[in-house]
Amino acid sequence: MLVALVVMVVALGISGLSLRRFLIQNQTQTLVSRGMAISKVVAEGYFQGYLYIGTANQLIDAFKGTLNVRLWVLNALKNVEFWSPGAGHYHLPAGAVNDALGGSAWQGLVRNPKEVMAAAAVPVVVHRQVVGALILETPAAASIRTAWLLTSLVFWGEMVAVALAVAIAYSLSQRLSWPLERLRQKVAEMGPDSWSQPIAIRGPLEVEELANEFYRMQGRIHDQMVSLEEEKAKRDALLGHVTHDFRTPLTSIRGFLEAVRDGVAVGPQKMQAIDIALEETYRLQRLVNRLLEATRIKSGTAEKRPLSVTQWVTDTVRRLAPVAEAKPVSLDWRRPHDDWDVEGVWDHLVEALMNVLDNAIKWAPAHSTVTISCRRAGDSVEVAVRDRGPGFPAALLPRVLDPFVTGDPSRQGASGLGLSIVAEVMREHGGDVEVGDHPEGGALVRMRLPLEGDARSWRSPAGEG
Repeated sequence: MLVALVVMVVALGISGLSLRRFLIQNQTQTLVSRGMAISKVVAEGYFQGYLYIGTANQLIDAFKGTLNVRLWVLNALKNVEFWSPGAGHYHLPAGAVNDALGGSAWQGLVRNPKEVMAAAAVPVVVHRQVVGALILETPAAASIRTAWLLTSLVFWGEMVAVALAVAIAYSLSQRLSWPLERLRQKVAEMGPDSWSQPIAIRGPLEVEELANEFYRMQGRIHDQMVSLEEEKAKRDALLGHVTHDFRTPLTSIRGFLEAVRDGVAVGPQKMQAIDIALEETYRLQRLVNRLLEATRIKSGTAEKRPLSVTQWVTDTVRRLAPVAEAKPVSLDWRRPHDDWDVEGVWDHLVEALMNVLDNAIKWAPAHSTVTISCRRAGDSVEVAVRDRGPGFPAALLPRVLDPFVTGDPSRQGASGLGLSIVAEVMREHGGDVEVGDHPEGGALVRMRLPLEGDARSWRSPAGEG
């Protein structure tokens, strides 16, 4: 508003000066027009001998009263021939008279000791020859006063407009700032329990939209906080599980090594202690490998290529055959007549199936059979693994795919990462995994992957099974 006021004052000054100049120029132009008319009636008549000095003075006096001007008639030598009564001396500069005697009219302002005058000088022409000049002067006070009055009117009009603009701007700012202040207070009052409460602000549409956006942002922040809390809980759980799983074998290793060092374990006991310590190191190594594998799979940076489902299952079953024989458990791979292709990462899929089979072998009773089957289900292929063990506890099923969830924590080597890795691999490949119990007993794990289509299968470096 201050800038606008300064601009208006400058514009007012410029417009006032322009208006004054226009009015004075209009007044002097009128003097020139009237002077040209008078010169033809009086001056030419006088210089041609048609009018006597007395008659000319009477006409000049009549013009003075009618036009409110003072007139002087000069000859070619710049001498005053006659003038209007009471005119006194004219105040035109010599250059103005010279212009008139040269045949050009002059107009402008002149100052006498008392006032500012509008003046004009026009040539008196007889038979196309300049024989004299007619000088006219009239007070310019009327034009100056008119310009001042008009400028004052414009000034007060602008002041009224500024006052109205200030009042309107203040009203609009109050109407806008009040809802914004309410919004600020509501945002300042936000707490952990207020995320679900909409911010009710009444005001302009833009302010209401801003309030709604704050509400939506509050919801997003709450969701992010919940997600961060969940991530923190998972990290804490991971740290707790890793600490627990590392503590037991490390304690066992330490105890047996101290027994060997202190000479407590000798002879066959010494070799037994060393074997147990070595087995515990293997257990730690398997746990570390599982953690690294879970991290590598979750990164999802490997390149997927077409591969044969039959070859994938056959190769994985062959790798775990020695583990099953040591249990002893039989692996019954019911190879289908058809083969299908899926697009995936060979190492990740092998790791997933190995985890399922390893889990089934651990829980299967000795001399029982673990069955592996494969079938097409719509646009997917399903690989199912069933054992004859106790199955999944009902309370464990909702969490069985989460990391570090085990059916029996007392079992050696159970890290609780196996099925969570399977679920991560299936998600990575656009598939899913379903766990449950078989109607005839035992655990049943189904892994489903989308079919690759017409792409050629990628064969394992291990060759055909």
